[in-house]
Amino acid sequence: MKREWLACFYHLRGMTWRYWGHWHHDPLAYRRAERDFSRAVDLLPTFVQALYDRGLLRWRELGDGAGAEADLTRVLELEPGRTEAWFNRAMAREVIGDLSGAVADFRRYLSEGDDPQWREISQRQIAVLEAWSVQEEK
Repeated sequence: MKREWLACFYHLRGMTWRYWGHWHHDPLAYRRAERDFSRAVDLLPTFVQALYDRGLLRWRELGDGAGAEADLTRVLELEPGRTEAWFNRAMAREVIGDLSGAVADFRRYLSEGDDPQWREISQRQIAVLEAWSVQEEK
């Protein structure tokens, strides 16, 4: 029980650091958030929300597509129905240049996700990535 509480504490503190980073445009706060999310995951390796939040932070704020892909893959292993993880892993895969993986994840999001904005973005990204692939083949 103590590990769960401590993991929740670190997760919440990580969220606080992430919001601080947004508010103050502070890259150090993002690193502190990543550290706290990691502490939460170390204490509770199946803490899906901490894995998800660390994955988002890694690709969006830290530009670490590979770290984000690993976190979001673990989220999907634990909760395959978590549709937002398919969308965000697609974005992380795009960051690291895995375009076919990104397209596959965007398609998976389209088959299961229901957020209209994310569906529109997924459709646009698929079109862009497929056009890119055609360009590279020429």
